[in-house]
Amino acid sequence: MTTQSEARLFMSSDVQDAKLRRIKGAATSLLLLVAAVYVVATMFEPQHRFFAYLAATCEAAMIGALADWFAVVALFRHPLNLPLPHTAIIPKNRTRIAEGISQFIEEKFLSTAAIVEKIGEMNPAQTLSTWLLKPANTEVIADYLSRFFSYALNALDDRRVRHFLQQALTAKLHQMDLAKGLGELLGLLTENNRHHALLEQALVSLDEVLARPSTREFVAAEISKHLPVLQWLNKYFHVNLDERAALKLLDIATGKIAEVREDKDHELRKRFDAVVAEFIRKLKEDEAVRARIHQLRNELLENPTVADYVEGLWNGMKAWINADLAAEGSLVRRNLREMARSLGARLEADASIKEWINEQVLEAAPPYVEKHRSAVGRFIERQIHDWNEETLVR
Repeated sequence: MTTQSEARLFMSSDVQDAKLRRIKGAATSLLLLVAAVYVVATMFEPQHRFFAYLAATCEAAMIGALADWFAVVALFRHPLNLPLPHTAIIPKNRTRIAEGISQFIEEKFLSTAAIVEKIGEMNPAQTLSTWLLKPANTEVIADYLSRFFSYALNALDDRRVRHFLQQALTAKLHQMDLAKGLGELLGLLTENNRHHALLEQALVSLDEVLARPSTREFVAAEISKHLPVLQWLNKYFHVNLDERAALKLLDIATGKIAEVREDKDHELRKRFDAVVAEFIRKLKEDEAVRARIHQLRNELLENPTVADYVEGLWNGMKAWINADLAAEGSLVRRNLREMARSLGARLEADASIKEWINEQVLEAAPPYVEKHRSAVGRFIERQIHDWNEETLVR
């Protein structure tokens, strides 16, 4: 099936062929006209001196035309199919010409130093920030990304794609050593006592909760509920033992929390570290624990309720994004525009990051140029080798 670009190419070729035929016809007609004038002028030359000048002019014109024709045709083929010396120059030297042209372009036009220097003059970071600050350009980015998201969502919604992704992801998760991964992650989080920051925050939050009046009331109510004797004593002796017991328990707990927070070598901290370390060890080495975690993983992956839940989340998210992208005041589009504009503004205001971007571009450019400039040279060589000398001069 002929594409639109191919159709345009064929039409352009036909137009060029027609134009070439007109030019060749005009040139041939002029040559014949000059030849006819030359014959007439030669016939009347004895009668008037003027015809001698006219004949000489026509003779020079014919000689020049034939010389030009011979010179051009001789470059590409044998004139009149006669194997004359120094003709068909280009076909005979095609390989050398191709190598020479490609080498010249590689070394002079596509040299690494010249291209890198030109890139440096462009100031890529400044060019990028200036481009991003133009509303029309951020609109283009938002439009392209929105269409990409819409296409990707609809493409992924195909049953075959979803089945493939589900099978591939499930198989990968089944193969994953989840227990070891968790152990490595926890080991990284607890390295250099990083987990103590979480413990500190937990102790602070617990201290704040225990200090609330609502917590005291809750603890007192729970004590009274589970110790009917205290309810009886409170009722007949009005001593509020439940509230006193709650306050005492909270005071003990608060004091213990304060001790742990102040003493970095507190016994509870050491026990906490020991429990965490033992749990990490079991995740990595204890086969029973590892087997249990992998069993839970498999049960979760094979549970149809979980699959339905995930599918429902996906359908809901897809429907919302598609509806938003189709709306006039799309939130996604607006956020994409704002992200692009914000990026441009940040680049414009930060000279150091622009300097870094330029450095990275100039550092990455030389090997990329070296790699692809030779490809350009080879492409030129192939194009010259593919020349059809039968159609170059017609």
